[in-house]
Amino acid sequence: MRCSVCGSDRAKIFTRQAEGKELRLTLCPDCYARLYPTEESDDFLTSFVGHTERKTRKECPSCGTTLDDFSRTGLLGCAHCYETFREELMPTVRYLQGKTVHVGKTPGGAAEADYDALSALVREQEYLRDAIREAEKEGESGRAAELRAALDAVNRKLYKGEE
Repeated sequence: MRCSVCGSDRAKIFTRQAEGKELRLTLCPDCYARLYPTEESDDFLTSFVGHTERKTRKECPSCGTTLDDFSRTGLLGCAHCYETFREELMPTVRYLQGKTVHVGKTPGGAAEADYDALSALVREQEYLRDAIREAEKEGESGRAAELRAALDAVNRKLYKGEE
């Protein structure tokens, strides 16, 4: 098991109680000792960034979580908290992940080919829907019927996997 902070392979699962909830942490003994010193600090945020200057009144407008709540538990209440507390969270995110920008992953090999094929079908589906609307608008019912048949074929490929 790897430590979620430093990547060491000596990690163990530690459980902590915070605001009546059980928090499971995968940490090596060194990181656990640094984050939770023996004098029992309940401040998660300051253990990473090493300072306590923060606005204690700042609150997420969506869920009501405060920065103090995050400091005690290490948990945010909703997705809007990330934007609300962005300035205060960036040092912690940078420390934990080394970056503050999500790089993500892209599909490779067969998955990339499948993705490209599906994307082409979706684009064709959108084109045919627009063309049907245009044909109906201009009163070309025969052309609209041909386009609907083509759209049905594309939908079968997309949703039923037919060739």
